[in-house]
Amino acid sequence: MKIVAFVTALVFLAGGCASTYRPQEPGRVSFVLDGPGFSLYKDGVKYGAGGLSSAPVQAVAGNPTAEEHARKFVSRSRLFWSLYALGVGCLITSVAVYPGDRGHENRRELGAGFGFAGLGLLTTSLVAAFTAPGHLYDAVNIYNDGLAANRKP
Repeated sequence: MKIVAFVTALVFLAGGCASTYRPQEPGRVSFVLDGPGFSLYKDGVKYGAGGLSSAPVQAVAGNPTAEEHARKFVSRSRLFWSLYALGVGCLITSVAVYPGDRGHENRRELGAGFGFAGLGLLTTSLVAAFTAPGHLYDAVNIYNDGLAANRKP
C-alpha cells in the first residue's frame, strides 16, 4: 500500500512540472517540449517534429535554405524508421526461424543470416537517427535568422 501511495505522489508531483505555455512571438518558429517529444510552434500553430510528416518543412516555408534542411531532416527520419522496422522484422524472423529442436538444423544458417541482417540494419539506422536532428535545428535557426535579417532597417 505504501508503494502505491508513493507512486501516486510521484505522478502527481511530476504533473505539476508540466506547462501549457506556447511561445507567442509572431513569425518565429520555437521548439516546445510537448508530451513524449517536442513540437514546433509558429504563430500559435503546432507542427509535429517527429519527422514522418512534412510538418517541419511547412513550419519553415518561405526560406529555401531552411526548407532544404527541413527536407533532409524528414528524409533521414523516414530512412531511420524504415531501416529500424526492417531490422526489427529481421530479428523477429531470426528468432522464429532459428531451430529449437534437433530436427531442423538446416535452418540454423538462415536464422543466423536474418539475425546478422537485423543487427546490421539497426546499426545503420542509427546513422540516420543521429544525423537527422541537426538538420531540424539548422532549419529553425536559419528560418529565424532570416526573419531577424529582414526586420532590420
